[in-house]
This record gives sequence, C-alpha cells and structure tokens, in this order.
Amino acid sequence: MEQTVTSNIPEKKRNFLQYILFAFIILTLFIVAINWCISYLRQPPDKFPVGEQIEVTSGMSIKNISHLLQVRNVVRSNWLLNFILLTKYNPFDIKASTYVFSEPLDVFAVAKRLSEGDFNSNLIRFTHLEGERASHIVDTAEKLLVDFNKESFLTEATPLEGKLFPDTYFVPVNYSAHELIVSMLKNYEKNIAPLRDKISFSHFTEQEIITLASIVEREANSVESMHLVAGILLNRLDVGMPLQVDASMEYVLDKSLKELLPEDLEIDSPYNTYLYAGLPPTPIGNPGLSSILAVLDSTKSKYLYYITDEDGTFHYATSFEEHKNNIARYLR
Repeated sequence: MEQTVTSNIPEKKRNFLQYILFAFIILTLFIVAINWCISYLRQPPDKFPVGEQIEVTSGMSIKNISHLLQVRNVVRSNWLLNFILLTKYNPFDIKASTYVFSEPLDVFAVAKRLSEGDFNSNLIRFTHLEGERASHIVDTAEKLLVDFNKESFLTEATPLEGKLFPDTYFVPVNYSAHELIVSMLKNYEKNIAPLRDKISFSHFTEQEIITLASIVEREANSVESMHLVAGILLNRLDVGMPLQVDASMEYVLDKSLKELLPEDLEIDSPYNTYLYAGLPPTPIGNPGLSSILAVLDSTKSKYLYYITDEDGTFHYATSFEEHKNNIARYLR
C-alpha cells in the first residue's frame, strides 16, 4: 500500500502543476483580451463629431450622458465611459454644458472634459444660413476667422455651390478656408447619405435635386410652402413649362428680389428660367435639409402658379387666368 501511495505523488503533482499552468494561461489570455478591448474602446470613433454641438442638459444621469455620447460617436462604448465617470469622478461634478470638440479625444479625455465643463472653449460660432451662396459666406468668414483667405475660399467653394451645407459650425478661430469647406462638405454628406436611396428612385440626379432645392429655398418661406412650391415646380418641369422663378436671376445679378427690374428678366443667361426651360446649370445657393426633403416629398397638386402677397402669404392657381386674378387681387 505504501508503494502505491508513494508512486502516485509525482503524478498528482504533475496534474496540479498542469492545472496551475492552464489557469495561468487562461488568466493571461483573459487579461490580454481585456486590455485589448479597453485599448480599442478607449480610442475615439472614426466618425468623431469634431465641431458639432452636443448638449448635456441639467438633470441627465451618468448613464444617459454616456448613452448620448455613444450615439453621437464621441465614444465607442457607453459602459466604459459610464465606468470611468463613476469610478474616477464624482457624478455630481459632471457639468451640464454645450460641448464642442475641436479634435477627437479618447474616452478618458472625454470623461475629464465632462468633469470640467466646456465653458472656456476656444471655438467660435460660425453660422451659414440656408440658401446662402458661396460668395456671401465669405462676408461672415472674413470677420470671424483670422487666417481666412477670401480668394482661396471662392476658388474652391464656387464649384461646390449647393453642397456647402448650411448650419452653425463651431470651429477654431484660425480655421483656414479649406478646412471650413471640408467641414461643410462632411456635414452635407452626413445629411444627404440617408437620402440617396430615395434620390435614386426619383427621376433626377442628386445634383438636380440639390439645384431644385436651392430654388425652393429661395422661393418659399415655410416648410408647408416649400412642399407646395416644390410640387408646382415639378409640375412645370413635367409639362415642359419654364420654371419662371425670379430667384435664379437674383443669383446671376446678385440682387435681392426687391432690387430686380423687369428688364433684368430679359437678360440672356442659362440661369434665366423665363427664357429657358428646365433647371439652371448649377444650384443657386446652398439649400438646407428642409428644402431638400420638400423636393423629395413634394405636395402633389394641380397648381402651376403661385405668388406671395406683401404679408408673405402664398396664393396658388391652376390656370394662367386664375394666376392673373391673384396678381390683381393680392399685389395691386
């Protein structure tokens, strides 16, 4: 019996050592995997929202803040941000603020920013209005951006008319003309990408949709009128009728509607939609999302004409006679 017990001791030791080695390998692999996950999850997402406003309102929980920042692509993992905020910071120190990030940050830097608030941001607010043309954007940019070059901007931006997406941008004060254009193009892509399937089912190219939307942006004055005006312009295109919109000549002459003269509408230009049927050769400004959606989901009607009275109210007509009556009634 003693010999049997004695002979089994080395085997038990081997089994024990094998178990320890196996456990060590598993633990090592687990630690490596955890470190890899944390290393990956701590990095900023590829679509980090540089320059965008992200509002953390008073009363939001840490869990809700973490979820918001994951949805907005500020962090890859809401649970990792939540864990960092709960373990490294006092939840009551998290500041309600409008956050704007000038560069991508990892999750630890984001957590630190949340604990400090965003009250001393070195970014400036740059607002580009719906319908504004490239040559008018420079007026605001020159006043706000210290390194902005007007000629450089116009050279690069003018061929991109229609895709300089209107919005409020938060940018460094030393932003260059090229960097501003890139921000606008990225914003355009973000807004237009979800609409491309719908555009593909229309009878128009993306450029044509944007061109028509740029006209709607200038001709209409509310979401409802945008959809109606878009439908009327599409009706005119369907029957081969000239669009007959003043906005295209405002663009050519760089005049406001009130400054246009009757003889201006006789100028021979491909943008003169009184003389030439179809769309003008390029967008006549940079439309916002509402006017683009109005073209893609226009209000169907039998109207071919519209006017706006002095109060900005629209009056529609199906025939030229009815249109003339509206002019006599509301504009004289």
